[in-house]
Amino acid sequence: MNESLDKRLHLTQVSEAVTVCAQRITQAVRFMATERTSDKILNVTQELIQTRGYSAISFDDIARRVGIKKPSIVHHFSNKAALVAAVVERYRSGFLELLKAQGVENNVSHNLLVYFTPYLQFGESGDQVCLCGALAGEFAALPDAVQSQVSDFFNEQKAWLKDQVSQGQSSGEIKSNRDPAATAGWILNTLQGALLIKRATGDAEHVIDAVETIKAMLGIKAI
Repeated sequence: MNESLDKRLHLTQVSEAVTVCAQRITQAVRFMATERTSDKILNVTQELIQTRGYSAISFDDIARRVGIKKPSIVHHFSNKAALVAAVVERYRSGFLELLKAQGVENNVSHNLLVYFTPYLQFGESGDQVCLCGALAGEFAALPDAVQSQVSDFFNEQKAWLKDQVSQGQSSGEIKSNRDPAATAGWILNTLQGALLIKRATGDAEHVIDAVETIKAMLGIKAI
């Protein structure tokens, strides 16, 4: 069996292993549409940012997608900055709630699998990337309130990863002895960068390769 086929078979096994978890993550992180107009506005705004970016969307775009008039958006969100800040705040809290709900105490390998799954899902979703990753690319153009939310997201992610790496080193699940904070930053940077390259190339294996490399570098076997 050649290396490419072997790799694809392994990737299929990984995909099957996380299917149920991925469905729950999709619901928690992408926030499926509800009957409330405000939620529909948030859902559409998030999707547009993840696929087109902050600067490329307007209230007209959002209103057309939701099927409402632009003043209806203003009724819920006074301006674009307030709307996007609300989207990011919800995304932040949803991601953290997901990690808490799906996480298992003293099982770092499982918890990292949960963490990797949204990235693997984004990798298979066409041109969609992490919401805050998309916004980070336009950071200088973002309103202060949105910049603050984006920065908080990355700080929260790094803190969670640092805690997991530290636990894994103490328990022996993680073989690497690198500084936990530096390792957490490397994991986050690797995954976010892989999503951007996937978008540019259309090749989801960039994300899969990133996950596999992280696992190998940490010395994690059963994940």
